[in-house]
This record gives sequence, structure tokens and C-alpha cells, in this order.
Amino acid sequence: MLRLKVKEIAESKGIGDAAKLSRATGIGYATAHRLMLGDITEDNLRSVGILTLYRVAQGLGVRLSDLYSDEDRVSLRLAAA
Repeated sequence: MLRLKVKEIAESKGIGDAAKLSRATGIGYATAHRLMLGDITEDNLRSVGILTLYRVAQGLGVRLSDLYSDEDRVSLRLAAA
């Protein structure tokens, strides 16, 4: 399971709730709420697309890879090699 650091990054930028994240990034409130709760899985029921994550990264002013936990970044690099 991937762990995203959206909540930590958003809070460091002064965005403390899903409504503010939704407005800052242009994503839907329900998705922003799930991201803030960390309620994202790799199944089709609670997944989030790469384009949505890209929009979140842009809205927060960070790289897409910054949204992933350090352990997941290593795993993703190894899988790509």
C-alpha cells in the first residue's frame, strides 16, 4: 500500500482541511477529504489517479514525487529499474 504525504505537506503550507485543499488544487472535495484522511488504497474503490496527484502537487507547489513517503519512493525507483 502506498502512503501519501499530502496532509503533512498541505499543513506545512497552511492548508489544514479538505475544503482548502480542494480550492487550492482544483480537485473535488471528496477526493481532497480522502487524501487528507490518508484513505487512499490501490484498489479501484478508493484509488486516486496520477493526474489528480499531479494537480495536487502543482497546487501545493511541490514535485509529484514529494507526495510519496520516503519508503514508497525507494520502492517505486526499484520497480522502475
